[in-house]
Amino acid sequence: MRTFIHLDKLRHNISSIRDICRQAGVKPVWVTKGCNAHPQILSLLAEVPWEIVGIVRPSHLERARKIYPGKLMMVQLPDHDQASAIGVSPDIWLVSAPAHAKMIADHAKRQGRLQELILMVDVGNHREGVVPERTLSTAETLMTNEGISLIGLGTTVGCYGGYKAGLADLEKLVTIASETEERLSCRFHTLSVGSGSMLLRLVEQGVIPERINQLRIGAAVFVGEEPPTKRAIPGLFQDVFVFQGEVLETSLKPAIPNGTTGTDAFGKKLVFENNGLRRLCILNFGLLDVDSYDLTPLTRGLRIIAAASNYTICDTTDCDSQPTIGDHLEFRMAYSSMARAMASGEVKKTFITGAS
Repeated sequence: MRTFIHLDKLRHNISSIRDICRQAGVKPVWVTKGCNAHPQILSLLAEVPWEIVGIVRPSHLERARKIYPGKLMMVQLPDHDQASAIGVSPDIWLVSAPAHAKMIADHAKRQGRLQELILMVDVGNHREGVVPERTLSTAETLMTNEGISLIGLGTTVGCYGGYKAGLADLEKLVTIASETEERLSCRFHTLSVGSGSMLLRLVEQGVIPERINQLRIGAAVFVGEEPPTKRAIPGLFQDVFVFQGEVLETSLKPAIPNGTTGTDAFGKKLVFENNGLRRLCILNFGLLDVDSYDLTPLTRGLRIIAAASNYTICDTTDCDSQPTIGDHLEFRMAYSSMARAMASGEVKKTFITGAS
């Protein structure tokens, strides 16, 4: 099993998103958790080192610091183990509590360098962030710590529960920022929004609030889609990442199992169609390697019908030609399949340059 990564297509997506953001006065943060902060992708991003790369793991941070010369942002809230274990320092941290600031202030003292913070505010998605009415008091407390600088406010408007963000969410953040600035007699130079992939449409339309000047973007760069709708974003490639598996078995079997069925080992309840004998094939990958259900077959007529830990079962009845043992089948990857495969040590990664 193997993931092919088309670097020219990835470079195109990066360039296209950068152009959209630049025209609106917005700076992108390239969030690399989905690609497991792979060194070759970090090297590609290093072609434009004046931008910011988003990191979620200390090991990713150490890797990125060696490769990427620009600013690094820790886009995951810090925990005690991470803050004490990090041997190198990000330039910017996302925080949502005074305890985070205390950890980072201690880290700043050890590192001997100023640490920049963005205070996360929950505007409705109910992921990380203080509730709006606690923004002022939390910001005041953060600013009492030595060695840190509160540079702005941020929010995340997706990535949890399929929340579909809109203009009202962004306007709410701007209002909270203005009220906080007035009370603290300060001016935030960064208003940062996560799940930027779903907001690119607003940016392109020129209706994003003027003070929103940073988008943290992941899915759009790598898979060219807008979560949670999976709408293909015009002008971007959706096949930067392509997964390849090998056929281990082919057979003619009934479409439904004998007897009653429940949930599988991963808690998924499958629905089987009783449409007689079908030609099935078993592939050499499963849910430990990739999100099989988030793959789109590139072979016409092929359908993924089930997956186990180490196998994926496909219906090949309607394919133009029947695969045989040893054949390779390819699939376009959506975000969850890409993220799982890139994190797997069992899935080989092959980088491709040039038209394909």
